[in-house]
Amino acid sequence: MEVPGTPPESRTMPRWDPLALELQALRTSAGDPSFAEIARRVSEQRLARDVSPHAARVARTTVYDAFRTGRARVNLELVRDISTALGASDADVDAWVTRCRDVQQPEPHQATAPAPPPVPPTSVRESVLLMAACLGINLLGRLFVDFLDLPIHLDMVGTAIAAIALGPWRGAAVGASTNVVGALLSGAASLPFALVNVAGALAWGYGVRRFGLGRTLPRFLALNVMVAGISTLLAVPILVGLYGGSAGNGQDAITATFMALTDQLIVSVGFSNLLVSLADKLFSGFVALVVISTLPAGLRLGSQLVLSAPPPPR
Repeated sequence: MEVPGTPPESRTMPRWDPLALELQALRTSAGDPSFAEIARRVSEQRLARDVSPHAARVARTTVYDAFRTGRARVNLELVRDISTALGASDADVDAWVTRCRDVQQPEPHQATAPAPPPVPPTSVRESVLLMAACLGINLLGRLFVDFLDLPIHLDMVGTAIAAIALGPWRGAAVGASTNVVGALLSGAASLPFALVNVAGALAWGYGVRRFGLGRTLPRFLALNVMVAGISTLLAVPILVGLYGGSAGNGQDAITATFMALTDQLIVSVGFSNLLVSLADKLFSGFVALVVISTLPAGLRLGSQLVLSAPPPPR
């Protein structure tokens, strides 16, 4: 059902912007599903109500348009279906519509600033290209560390970029691929650490995109420290259980120093790995922050990352 936004003489007034902003916030809180995924959920809901398959179908672009600001009219039925698919209720939608209708409109003769052009959603091709670039960044970092025998990893910079820009599970795919492909470069010893790379991607992705831990620099710093801690908790049992505590790089010298002080293998490996992981994840996270700030706006949608998120609609 079509709901007129304003009388004919003032239809350019963005009365329905608050409704669009509520939908955008709802999508972010639901994990930032793609517009194609939302369209699929809406179609499934309609089919469950015995709507004909033809009438139940909704295009991805139609769903995307519902989130756009600066509209003079809204399809209230579609808004209700989208809101239900994202976990809201009809009562929530009714409250949003009432709020929009209560907005004081400017007089017809008053000019209003044009709405900013909508940021187009990321295409599959752009996502795949960015994921491939992130995988390449991880592998280059690993080659650099192996060549110089550095006490650091540098194989999760691309994981952080992908997880924050594209979402946690795409970041996890980059992380797992890094260790699988990395096995060709540095041997099968790389494979068990795929768990560490995947866990880091999920922590970065959900931390920034769902819990807003990238909105300020102190929060983002704390998130990187948390990723370092998670990585150490997962890596230490692998290092001790499978490799006798040896990391096969410059970290072993740090472990030897702690062994001389404590004579406890798991404690020494834990402390040395935590120091290395803190340096590695802080470096990876802040490089990701810089890189994401240079990406096109479509690849930054939903990132909510300080210095990098596209300006909100006005």
